[in-house]
Order: sequence, then structure tokens, then C-alpha cells
Amino acid sequence: MKGITEGPGSPNTPGITKPQSLLGRLSLGIVTGLESFFYRYGCAIARYPVAFIMLCMVLTAVFSIGLMKFTLEERPFKLWIPQDSDFIKVMEWQKRNFPTKFRLQTVIYEADNVLNKTVLLEMLRVHEAVVNAKTEKATWSSVCAKMPTIKNSLFGRRKRSANQEKLRMSDASSTLHMSGLSSEVPQASVKRKRSVDEVKDWSTILSRDMYCSALEDMSQECIEHSILEIWEYDYEYINSLEPEDIIDDINNIKTSPVFGFPTNFTDYLGKVERNSEGQIVRAGASRQLWVTSINLTAINDGDYVDDTGTGMEVDTASFEWEKELIKAVLDEAKRPDGISLYLMAASSFGMISGDTIIGDAQYLAIGFGVVFIYIQVMLGKFNMVEQRPVLSLMGLICVGMSIFVSYGICSVFGEPFGPVNNVLPFLLLGLGIDDMFVIMQAWNNLKDEERKLKLTQRIGCALKHAGVSITVTSLTDFAAFAIGSSTVLPALKSFCIYAAVGIAAVYFFQATFFVAWFALDQRRLEDHRHGFFWCWKIKNWTPNHCSQKDLCQTFFGEVYAKILFKLPVKICVLGLTAVLISVSAWGLSTLRQEFKPIWFLPQSSYLFKFFMKQEQYYPTVGERGTIYFGDMINIEELPKIDDLMENMKNNSYISEVDSWYLKYKQYWKKQSVDVLEPNQTEQKFLDHLGKFLHSPSGSRYRVSNFVFNDTVSCTEPAPYILASSIEYKHLPLSSSWEKITAMDQLKEMILSQNFSGFVRSYARVYSGWETDKIIEMELYRNMGLAMLVVFLVTLLLIANLAASLMVLLCVLLTLIEVGALMAWWGLTIDTVSCIDIVLAIGLCVDYAAHVAHAFMIQPGTRDQRARNAVANIGPAVLNGGFSTFLAFVFLANSDSHVFSTFFKIFFGVVLFGLYHGLVFLPVLLSMAGPQPYPTSMYDHRNPTEEEEMCPKPVEESDDHHDNSTHISPQIVQNGEPEKCAMLTVGKEEV
Repeated sequence: MKGITEGPGSPNTPGITKPQSLLGRLSLGIVTGLESFFYRYGCAIARYPVAFIMLCMVLTAVFSIGLMKFTLEERPFKLWIPQDSDFIKVMEWQKRNFPTKFRLQTVIYEADNVLNKTVLLEMLRVHEAVVNAKTEKATWSSVCAKMPTIKNSLFGRRKRSANQEKLRMSDASSTLHMSGLSSEVPQASVKRKRSVDEVKDWSTILSRDMYCSALEDMSQECIEHSILEIWEYDYEYINSLEPEDIIDDINNIKTSPVFGFPTNFTDYLGKVERNSEGQIVRAGASRQLWVTSINLTAINDGDYVDDTGTGMEVDTASFEWEKELIKAVLDEAKRPDGISLYLMAASSFGMISGDTIIGDAQYLAIGFGVVFIYIQVMLGKFNMVEQRPVLSLMGLICVGMSIFVSYGICSVFGEPFGPVNNVLPFLLLGLGIDDMFVIMQAWNNLKDEERKLKLTQRIGCALKHAGVSITVTSLTDFAAFAIGSSTVLPALKSFCIYAAVGIAAVYFFQATFFVAWFALDQRRLEDHRHGFFWCWKIKNWTPNHCSQKDLCQTFFGEVYAKILFKLPVKICVLGLTAVLISVSAWGLSTLRQEFKPIWFLPQSSYLFKFFMKQEQYYPTVGERGTIYFGDMINIEELPKIDDLMENMKNNSYISEVDSWYLKYKQYWKKQSVDVLEPNQTEQKFLDHLGKFLHSPSGSRYRVSNFVFNDTVSCTEPAPYILASSIEYKHLPLSSSWEKITAMDQLKEMILSQNFSGFVRSYARVYSGWETDKIIEMELYRNMGLAMLVVFLVTLLLIANLAASLMVLLCVLLTLIEVGALMAWWGLTIDTVSCIDIVLAIGLCVDYAAHVAHAFMIQPGTRDQRARNAVANIGPAVLNGGFSTFLAFVFLANSDSHVFSTFFKIFFGVVLFGLYHGLVFLPVLLSMAGPQPYPTSMYDHRNPTEEEEMCPKPVEESDDHHDNSTHISPQIVQNGEPEKCAMLTVGKEEV
């Protein structure tokens, strides 16, 4: 330890003091204890390097066994939202009581005008491609969702051709004749135009038995929706259409000729242009939708896959068929020029987001390669003996071993591996390299007396100086992530746990495995053996003069340290820092809180392009949601449902309510029946409901909005209702505040009704909205706790309040500037950036902590100590920061939101962290830095006492050095050579 401090009477007058305060005594105990431990540990490693190397390899192998329990978690609902949130509770209820039965596949066509025959024929070609898509276990007809079609003649379909219409009319007439309805069948050709008001609801006209008999004869069609329904997917007829026919049909056909239900076909169009009369004349986009059904029986039998994008369990046959649909739709071989197609399949999100992160992992290999070259250049010298390729490689292998240990230990304890954890290797690479450079810098900074010691003692001295520094930074990093693991966000929790274990592992391996290899490499170097081929001993080797120059060390010691501490430069640094923090504070105030799942998609993917086109052509489409009613639909609850529907329709954030209940009321109101009449019985309600659910206006709700305890029959009352649902749609909302408000208002409306059973709102986007609701508070909480722990650990190990506060100030300023950079770079506060910011706390503290610790162990005036600190530790800090930047610089080209966000934030962390660590903090320390460490180890000790404790032996013990520091055989026998070495070093420093 250094024993020189500034005297209390004059801050610039060197003097020797003893620790007076409790913190000073604590400082003495901690720092000297750590240095003593690392000295002995370094000596032990240098004596038995092979044994320590084998120990590290065995530990890695043992912990890697845990990878057998490795679990990859890609389900968004298990990653990005708190597991005790309302969304998770409702989703779990929905899976148990109201399992999703359908999946949607959507295509958007883009052209100058989609209302022309060329585009319609291309849509028809894609339709045929989807219909013909098949796998070994599935076809379109086996996986499609089906719905009954109302008979052609009942709704007057526009004829497609004379022969086809004749056949259809004949078939319809015979069917209705059997049902006693032949008098109602029109005998003439139907008109092209027919409005929805002209459509008759036969369930209100016929007797129940007659209507149900006719309904049983109706066929079911696969659900596919587009403007092609108007022409019933008839190639001959579409090919014969004139432009005015297309426009005429689009504006006037209000009922689907395929299904017979009222349909607004203009909803499928985007970028619509109308004439002065309000008639559509052209459109820039058109949508086409296919609905597939999920085989719940197969899922119950275990034949399913987890769709990570939707969080749904999908039967294997349907999931594989979706892949064939994607291939068929995206095949551009026959697509005409001028028509663009954009696809969103139900399985697209999970497949693309997962493949993107896995694919971008290639940058890790590139980063390791570039960093290896950089380390080799910085650690070695340009000659055959002093180059260190093996040592550089072993330093990187430490990082690899740490990754295995982290993954193995966390897997053993059942911690899942999330997609954000893919950045962990880059983090450990940066931290591992930082420790490596600090150790090597301590070796290069050995005093002349230390360089004359035996190799084992020299390595002990180097680790003694470096050990405390890497302990400070590693422990603060570990503490920051340990605190982060207390978060309610699963992805952040998983990352912090993996990172904390990885940091502890890389710290151990760098202080052990790397040092052991360094001992072997140094023996090789001092024996004049080739840097790569260790068996090749180079005789009469003399290093060339050029290779002995350390340009980085020379720059910091001879140039930078001399210029930085001139008074005008100090003033400029303080002024620049003030300007920088002022501008950054303004930039930070513009940082938004927002998260969209599509950010996990690469911008070059077909799915990302689909979402962009959907925002462009269908901007008024708000987010859809569902209200689930569990085991409570009875006549006592109907007034509450009625009140809730009215409140929802009047809510300023809800644009549409698609409710079976509202349609049910309308249906019976046309028949002059009040569904809320006081004397209505439960049986009567179920009877009315059963008839409604088989009517044209209610049949679509029967399949998708109810779960009964028995089979539904057209002629019987509806069975007991186990669960039901109502759909709604929000207005397009932009800010996170609007989204959170809209969600909370709906929840409050539901709770205010005091329903007797389970009634909750659910929308897939609520997963993000609920996260937005807590993410900012969670970020500030984690940041505050992490910074508090970092400060306490720094205070404990640096053992000086003023120095620890200055380190904390540098961390705080760095975070403010990184936050501003995020805003300027288009990032927002989301789960990924929250993780990276917590991670940044652990990293940016390293730069300042190294400098602060180096300052505290320097003797002399403040200027001298700051200058020496920068000269001694500056190269290691710069190399650590720059090599960290090299490790992830290639992520700048990544399409992954996780990796690109990581690059942008850590670019700022390295840039501003190095500025505050190597520029601002040294200037601040030179002006207001605390006194150096007090120590009593060397106080009042005179040279005679030291000579008595460490007399010179008769013979030298080092083969390669003419040592001037000697240890008596008696002291060696008593096991105190290390103590004597430390005393000798202490004498030189005093």
C-alpha cells in the first residue's frame, strides 16, 4: 500500500497520517486485506499454474452439465409483462375456459388502383394457391374454419352465368319446395344491385321447425373474406368484368353472395378515393383474409406446438399448413408488375423474431475475432518472442467459460433463457476484456524493485495492484444485476440473473485462469521462446527497438496527463461537461415511453413491411379486444350487461362494440319483444337465445362467442352458458398515456357493474399496455436501487465517501447523456431499453471506479496523484472501453430490435463513460479529490527495521534477474517472503 497522504494542515503538503475515522480504519482493513489476499493468490497461481488451469476447466465442465436443463423462453407473455398482471390472469382464464379456436392469415395488395381486373385476377390466383396448399396431414379444407351459407335464392345472388344461375335456382327451388317455401322463391333473374334492407330474415318469417329444417340443408364454406366474394371467386365472370362493373358492384353489393350475411366490402379497401357523390372510384390497397381453426382435440392429445409469437398452442397439422400458406402466398414468380403483396400469417411473428435473434448471433463470432486481434496488438509486442497470441486467446476463452457457467448454473435452477439474454456474451466479453487489461496494466506498472523479484512474486504484486480494482468493478456490476433481478418484468429478471452469475464467473476466471496462463506465457517469454510455437527457443534473441515502444502508455504518460491538468484545459473540461449535461437534460425530457411488438421484427422482413402498410392504408383500424363473461349469463345480469354496453358505446376511446347482446336485442325488438321484461324466466331467455343464434344476424356469434355445456340445437333452447364473450374495438391511439387510460377506463366500467361472476376485458395489445403502465416506474426503481448498491459497494471497497460520490456522479451524468442519445436516436423506454440501462449502470461505473481507485493509492499532491492515476490506469480503461465497443460494433447492422438497441445504448455508455472516467473525473479529482488511503503498515518504520525483517541472502534466487531485493533463508523458512516483498515495495513508495 501507498502510505503518502496530504497533511491535514495543507492539502498539498505530503505527510504521513494514520486513519482517524471509522471509515478510514475500515478502508485500511479492507484494502490491505484484499491486497494481501490477491498477492498470496497470485503467487500461488504462478507457482502452480497448471493445477489452477485444470481447476477452472473442471469447474466449467461441472457447471455446464446444467445445460441439460436449458430452457428457451420465447413466448412474449412470459417475457415482457409481469406474471401477476391482470392480462396474465385473464389470459390463463381464457385458455382454460374459452380456448381460442381460430387463427387469422391476412394479405394486403398494393397497386395504383386495386379496383381493376388485373389485381382481381392476381387476388384470385393467390386464392387458388392457398386453397391448393397442403401438407401430408392437412389441406385448406381440413384446417379452415367453416360457417353455414344462407341459400342462394333466399338472398338473391347476382348471377354469374346463365347456366350456373339456372342450376342454383333449380337447387334452391327444390330445397325450399321441400321446406314449403317455394312460393317465396323469385323466378326471374336477380338484379345486380341489392341493398341490405332488401334481405329477408327468414328466421322471423317462418316457423321455427320450417326454418331449422331449411337451415340443416345449408352447406358450410371455408371462411375467406375479400372483395372477391362479390363475384364468388368466379374466374370467367371476373375476367369478363368491365371497369364500371367493378365500381358499380363495390358501391352497391351489401351482402356476401358466398355466405349470405350483410357485409361492408369497403372495409377491405385502403386509400379509398370517392367522387362528388360519395361513390368509391379507386383504391390503393385491398385486404384478403383466411381463417383457420385449431384442432382442440389434437391439442388435448398432446399433438401441438407452442406458437411463440401469439403464445397459443396450435395443433401440429395446422401449424405446418401455415408454413405452406406462407410459401404459396410469397411466391412472386407469377405476380404481375405493379402489384405488391404483404403477408401476415398467424405464425409469422414467432418464426421471424426468433430467427432474427438467432441469425444475428453471428455477430458474436465476428466480434470475438476482431477483439482477439485488438487484444493481441495491445498485449503483445511486434517481435517473435514478446507477442502473446496464446494469452490473448486464453483471455477470450475465459469469457466463453463464463458463458457456459452462467447458462449451466441458471438452467439448473430452472431460470428460462429469454431472447434479450443473447446480448449477454457481448456484455461478458466487454467486462472480461476490461479485467484482462487492468491485470496487464498492473504488470506493466510494476516498480523497479518489484521487477527484480522472482516471477511468482512479480505476478503476486501485479495481481495485488489489479485485484482490488477488478473486485470493485466486478462487485458493483454483480450488485447492480442482482438488484435488477428483483424486477417484476420476467425478461429483465432472467437477464439480470444470467448476467450476475456470468459476471462472477468471468471475474473468477480472469483472476485465475488468465493469470495462470499469463504465468506460463511469461515463463515462455523470459526463456526466449516463440510467442506462438512455444517449443521453439530463439537463441541470442534481442528485441528490436521499435517493438519496445508502448504508444498508448507513452501517450497517456507523456502527452495526455501533462495537457489535461493545465488550468485552461481544466476550465474547458468543466465548461464542456456543463454544456453537455445541460443539452442532455433537455434531450432526456423528450424521451418517450412506448413499446410495439413489431420492433422485434427485422425491417427487411415481410411481416414488418405488412405492419407498415397496414398503418399506411388502414390507419383508422383500432386495437380489438374481448370482454369475457364466465358462468354468469342469466336474466339477473342482463340489465348490467345492457348498462355496460351503453357505457362502452359512449366511451371516448372505444369506436365499435360488436356484441351478441346488442344484436340479440335488435333481433327481438323487430319482433316487438322486450328482452328485459321483468317476468322473463331463465328458460324463456335460453329459448330466445337459441333461436337468435341460428338466425342470419346471430349465427356467427354461436361458434365464436359462446361456450355451452351441451350441443346447441336449432329447434331447442340454448344449453346452459359456461362462458361468453363480446368484442370491441378501440379508436386508433398514439401515446402510451392514451392507451393506458383507455384500458383503465374499460376495466373501471366493468368493475362498476359488480357482476356476480368472472367478467374481464382482454386484448392482446394489453400485454404491452400493462407493461407501459409500470415500465417507467420499474425503470426508475431498478436504476435507483442499482445506483444505491453500486454506491455502497464502491464506498465499501474504495472506502472513501468523497471518491465514491464522485464515481456515482459520473455514473449519473453518463446515464443522463445516454438517455438523451436514446431520444435523439429514436429509441423509447421499453423493456429492452430498460434492461440495457440497468446493464449500463454496471458497465459505466467501471471506467470511473478504476480511475478513482488508482487516484486513492497515489502519493503526492492532488494534481500529481490525478496525473499518475491517468498515466497508470488510463491505457487499461481506454483499451477496455474500446475493446468493448469493438465487441458489439457489428451489431449496428443488425435487424434485431434487441441487438440494435443494445448497440445504440452501449455506444453511448462507452463514449460518455470514457469521457467522464478519463476526462471529467481526473479533472474533478485534481481540484477536489480526497486524501489518499491512510495506512499504518509502513507508518514510523525506519530502514533499519526493514533490514532486520528482510536481510539480504547470500545467493540470488532468480535465474533471469540481478535482484537487488533479497530475502533471508530464515524468513523464507518462516513463510514470510511475501510480507518482506510487500514491505520492500512499501519502502520504495514511501
